[in-house]
Amino acid sequence: MSIDLDQLRTSFTNTPLDEADREEALRLLLRERRDGDADLLRHLLTQETAAHQEGWGVSEALGLAALLLAECGREEDVWALWEAKNASFDTMAGLDGFLLFPAGIAGTTAHVIAGEDHPERGDLMTYLSEYLEYEKLTDEDIREHMAGLRSHYEG
Repeated sequence: MSIDLDQLRTSFTNTPLDEADREEALRLLLRERRDGDADLLRHLLTQETAAHQEGWGVSEALGLAALLLAECGREEDVWALWEAKNASFDTMAGLDGFLLFPAGIAGTTAHVIAGEDHPERGDLMTYLSEYLEYEKLTDEDIREHMAGLRSHYEG
């Protein structure tokens, strides 16, 4: 299947995508992402996450989906990114923790703190706190990491 990105943007919930289709769509989105693509990217990340819960390793597609969603900068996407990181032992090790700060450190952390009813809140807060303490990250560090990862996928 050759992906028509404009059509996919409007009908992604009704379009069955296999692994190759998702990877093709993500590669197109790497070059042509729009501000309104967050829902599509979240959908693709959710599908990649589900596939990784059943398998081994970390695919390029999962990493790319996580990066593109994180680049959208929406604090609420931290939950989908956390779910992707927790899909398996391999994804926990293979997806970098800096992707868990889509709205920067303060914005994302405040959103997680406010999510009192979210079942993953405690685990995510613990992870974020330990990650920040160990890495001593700043928002600039996160932007640089994301730019480096983007460069990797574009290369």
